[in-house]
Amino acid sequence: MAKTIYKKKVKNGKEYYFYRLRHKNLLKPKDIYGSSVKELESKIKTITKELDYGVNNKELFGNFLCDWLFDVHCVDIKPSTKERYEGIYRNYIKNSEISKIKLKDINSKDIQNYYNKLIKKGKSVNCIKNLHKLIAPAIRYAYDNNMIIKDFSHAIVIPKDSEEKKLNKVNDVKPFSLEEQERFVEAIKGHDLEVLFLTALNSGLRQGELLALTWDDIDFDNDTIRVNKTVKYTCDVSKEGRKNCHIVLQTPKSENSNRIVSIPSFLTKRLQQYELHQKELKLKMANLYENNSLVFCNMYGKYLDSSNIRKRFKRILSNIGLQDRKFHDLRHTFATRLFELGEEPKTVQELLGHSNVATTLDIYTHVLEGMKKKAASKLNDLYKFMGAK
Repeated sequence: MAKTIYKKKVKNGKEYYFYRLRHKNLLKPKDIYGSSVKELESKIKTITKELDYGVNNKELFGNFLCDWLFDVHCVDIKPSTKERYEGIYRNYIKNSEISKIKLKDINSKDIQNYYNKLIKKGKSVNCIKNLHKLIAPAIRYAYDNNMIIKDFSHAIVIPKDSEEKKLNKVNDVKPFSLEEQERFVEAIKGHDLEVLFLTALNSGLRQGELLALTWDDIDFDNDTIRVNKTVKYTCDVSKEGRKNCHIVLQTPKSENSNRIVSIPSFLTKRLQQYELHQKELKLKMANLYENNSLVFCNMYGKYLDSSNIRKRFKRILSNIGLQDRKFHDLRHTFATRLFELGEEPKTVQELLGHSNVATTLDIYTHVLEGMKKKAASKLNDLYKFMGAK
């Protein structure tokens, strides 16, 4: 047997190799045990490295991430974003298998295996991407603050969507065909939400942007709508959970979402008529009316309930025999009509308020593919015409 500098010591009735480690970052010597010389030396190397870097905590990853999320990451973000992050933490990190690993011990393999297990359980790639948006910056923060030895966030591989899932994403976008749009517009005539639906169809505004509109956002002289805020029903969140759900007025989804949208003149006229109608209602309701200057509001001048709007929208579709859709498909219909009319993708991007044109092109792949086929057909007709000469 090869000689070793390490002594043996009996602990709990079993013999171990033993080493007493002294280090400048230790208040007192630390005893390290290993069942073999190799195991002991590995432990000595790991612990010494942690001490060299000042990493000497026993905090669990789940507890660390919770503190980082609510005390650091969520300090200056929108309430709706904070609520979304809290949901990700509660559903995928709190009490998960990675939450029970010590922060100083967690590594890329632990995170990678967890992501892979979630995918096998049927979670979407988008779900993993959203989860990684929390875990990656948390790891970087821990590294920057000497809580872990290595920033391994870039070593984690995010799975990619299969072709089938990409197709499903495309199928999630369900704009009206021109014929369906005509049927829908006919069906909403006289409906108390008619002008809201028409504005969505002809401006491409998101539901939250529509419900946040005030009359000073509409420029009747220049046929434009200024988008500078959005409304969302959200809850106050903390380490203890969610409470006090209420309506929150906040900035739009992204910097590009602050925009000026041109609208057709017929919609401007409808909005002017709608404003007159609303003023009449305000006089009728007298002190019961809460003047928030909202374009779209209930009979008391308060914010409309977004879930109720969605239900009524779906009921209209069902009544006229159209395929079930989301309210957001009115926005998709607006973009689709623009593409069909030959509008440039960059213009559509700016009107929709997407952060970049790639996002627009990715969402409306199906529309652009159809346009390619039409272009090829036109070329075919051109050559037939040239050949006939």
